[in-house]
Amino acid sequence: MQKNHATIAGIICFIAMIAGVMYGVKSGIAAIAIISMCAAGLLIWYLKRSVSPVIEDEWTNLVGQKAASLTMNATAILFAVIGIILITVSSPENNYDQAGLTIAAFLVTLAILYIATSIWYSHTLRGNGP
Repeated sequence: MQKNHATIAGIICFIAMIAGVMYGVKSGIAAIAIISMCAAGLLIWYLKRSVSPVIEDEWTNLVGQKAASLTMNATAILFAVIGIILITVSSPENNYDQAGLTIAAFLVTLAILYIATSIWYSHTLRGNGP
């Protein structure tokens, strides 16, 4: 299977999984959500195995690193904005403080993991040379 076809099939599978989880939650049947997630996971795993390997070079590695870094930074900024909005609009009738604090805890964990992996990779990849 070509990589582009597998990507499109994976996106469709992910959308179907989200729809299955939402239907299972709305109907109150947890088994539907669990089966939907497991089926989507197995299908995505099969799609990943059926794609022929792509030869990687320094350019594809650099693009992947930059994309991962940008995605993490954008996610952190977006979650910070959502957390601030939730805490700001919180009132006694609609208490969103717990959601805002949960997002804050997630962001702190994300920052700690980012710092730890940056330090670990900088020492590991440096080697013995100067």
